[in-house]
Amino acid sequence: MPELNLAEDAFFLARQAIADRDLNLVGYELLYRRNQSATTADVQDHLQASARVYSTALLDLGVGQLGSGLPVSLNVPQFWLEQDELFPTVTSKVVLEVLEQVQPTKQVIEALQRLRRKGYTIALDDFVLTEGNQALIQCAQWIKLDTHDYSQEELEKTVQQLKAYPVKLVAEKIESWQEYRDLEAMGFDYFQGFFLSRPRVFKGHQTNSNQKVLLDLLQQLYKEDMNVEELVDTIVKDPGMTYRLLRHINSAGYMFKKEINSIHQAVVLLGQERLRSMVSLLLWSKSPYRTSSQLPSILVRAKACEELARFYELDQIQSCFTVGVLSNLHLALGMEANEMAKLLKLEPAIADGLLGKGVPGEILQLVIAYEQGDWDAMEKSSWYRPEANVCFMNAVTWADTVVDQMGH
Repeated sequence: MPELNLAEDAFFLARQAIADRDLNLVGYELLYRRNQSATTADVQDHLQASARVYSTALLDLGVGQLGSGLPVSLNVPQFWLEQDELFPTVTSKVVLEVLEQVQPTKQVIEALQRLRRKGYTIALDDFVLTEGNQALIQCAQWIKLDTHDYSQEELEKTVQQLKAYPVKLVAEKIESWQEYRDLEAMGFDYFQGFFLSRPRVFKGHQTNSNQKVLLDLLQQLYKEDMNVEELVDTIVKDPGMTYRLLRHINSAGYMFKKEINSIHQAVVLLGQERLRSMVSLLLWSKSPYRTSSQLPSILVRAKACEELARFYELDQIQSCFTVGVLSNLHLALGMEANEMAKLLKLEPAIADGLLGKGVPGEILQLVIAYEQGDWDAMEKSSWYRPEANVCFMNAVTWADTVVDQMGH
């Protein structure tokens, strides 16, 4: 196997969410992209791609960080399965996806059995049931199907056949909510695809009291002539917001010489942009319409936009973060994106950014392409550089911290 020069040969790692029937996250698949400044996004060397993902996930960053405490899935070619020394006993949750090209030889079957004993979860990727590969099913805990490769009748028959085995069925490459509903009814257990980053919009709900306060705050924060006293009067209507605001500004990140006890003082010190972000995130955390699949993703998206702006030393760092947050905030409010934009009377730069226009909009489109593993779209972006991969890893770490703090 050729030696990999990780220092000179930069690459991207993305992660795509895998959710259960209630759309709770159950893990991520790590997606690899080697940057060759080419016009194609095809992986030319599956062995090398797997080596990069595996070494980065298990040795450099760690699956705990990349998976935010959830299982991460890694593609494994047949050559790797035959090298037992490459797979240490794992304490973190790792799913090894056996590629469709792998043949069910005696050596492969024995290797998969050993890997299960070492703590790995075995998944069969893009699996097609034949008489010759049923032995693989006995080794697997997950079976992933590209549902677009089947007719409706073929898929229903395959699902019924595989339901006879003690495995979780994963539907891949789902692009719409209708597909998700149909496949859920068919009996799939887990779901993966672009539809998770295009979440369903709920309409016609009544906003609860805490949400009403936060929405009032957000409207005030988008006024050009923001009134601090009006903001303070609104904040004190929500004791939770008051507590979080004071706790946040008195955290180690600000290191003021003395504790801040005044809401008025906290509002002035934080400033309009930081307050917008804070209120937006709180709206997400209080929303009865979010799912646990959506909140971590929108946090990663927002922070990745900010990190990219900082990486390129742009002067729109806070605007990029705000565009990232707002790009799916309408889901927390249960309304269409254009309704939210009208309600908040967004400043032109932010409104344009949500439409993919201007620098914040271009940054947002790159981040969305990254989170979907859409490498072609990434390469078309003028902001695409392999060195910026660190921005996404930083965003994942930050989002994990925020979600943990919200839990407490």
